[in-house]
Amino acid sequence: MRDLRLDASNPRLPEHLRGADQSRLLEYLHATAALDELAKSFVDNGFFPHEPLIVSQPDDGGRHDVLEGNRRLAALTILLGLPATEQVSDVEITLDPPPTSGQLAALHSVPCVIVDNREDVRGFIGFRHIGGIKAWGAEAKARYLLAEVRRAHTQDSCKNPFLVVARAVGSNSQGVRNPYIAMRILIHGREHFGIDITAIQRSRFGVWNRAMNSPDLRSYIGFGDARTFEEIEAALEDLQEGPLREVLGDMTPVTGSKRAVLGDSRDVTIYAQILQNERAHKILRQYDDLGLARQIVDQASVPQRIRQVVKSIDILMQEISRQGAPQDSLEPAHELAQLTQSLYDLVNVKLNA
Repeated sequence: MRDLRLDASNPRLPEHLRGADQSRLLEYLHATAALDELAKSFVDNGFFPHEPLIVSQPDDGGRHDVLEGNRRLAALTILLGLPATEQVSDVEITLDPPPTSGQLAALHSVPCVIVDNREDVRGFIGFRHIGGIKAWGAEAKARYLLAEVRRAHTQDSCKNPFLVVARAVGSNSQGVRNPYIAMRILIHGREHFGIDITAIQRSRFGVWNRAMNSPDLRSYIGFGDARTFEEIEAALEDLQEGPLREVLGDMTPVTGSKRAVLGDSRDVTIYAQILQNERAHKILRQYDDLGLARQIVDQASVPQRIRQVVKSIDILMQEISRQGAPQDSLEPAHELAQLTQSLYDLVNVKLNA
């Protein structure tokens, strides 16, 4: 165990921790990876031999980077109180009842598979964590897919890198393309416009990913409907800094506020409609209140919704003219007539109030 090291290039790590020292990696995994559950399983059942850690060749000091199994290594490191824990505070695992010395002794040696280089295990890691049962979070997946698509594109024979990566990770082209686009736009915004994307990456990437699945929002920020690798790269040059900053700002919690303007992916559709409605957009910017702006959109859609009902009734009348009316249709038709008259009267009163 003492010869194993957390992988500072682990794809699941957030960007600000890539290349970090062991203590920072351990702190992050302790805070985010639910290590207590793993530790309890290790104490109760031992380390499962059919799930060995996958590690690199040893460095000059005889240390191996754990390429697959960093969460398990972190749990064992804290549980056993290995040297890496000496540099961090408030990192502990408390079990009830506490483990015996014999249970801990059995965990000082774990099965490992040594691979020659990262390339040998890259495909396995992608399949396991993108489409498999041990899936990473949305942002970690997107960063991994971004790197894999770029890697596939460098191969001269690769005409569709999204399909190639999709087959490798057990997904489909769209399932790879969508998070790729979301992450690519974020990085472009940071590199070309100086936008701080940290909060989006850390806690709002799922909402951002859903937002970039919306054609209306992509159009609003100037990206359009690019699909191929080359089209996506070209579309990035058309991104509009102002709208992009606005949308990312709406997804970022405001200081002193409990939540962002757009904090729920379920609100993406109505949010896009608000941005396209001049009056609703103005209300949103004035009050930073999605609910108030939504009322404007809902009101603006009333005529369209009435026309849809009219169209449905017209189609129904045509069917009855051709096929006749069922015996039990008179009562609901009468109810519809009453509601229609009531709707007309209500609209007339409101317009003339």
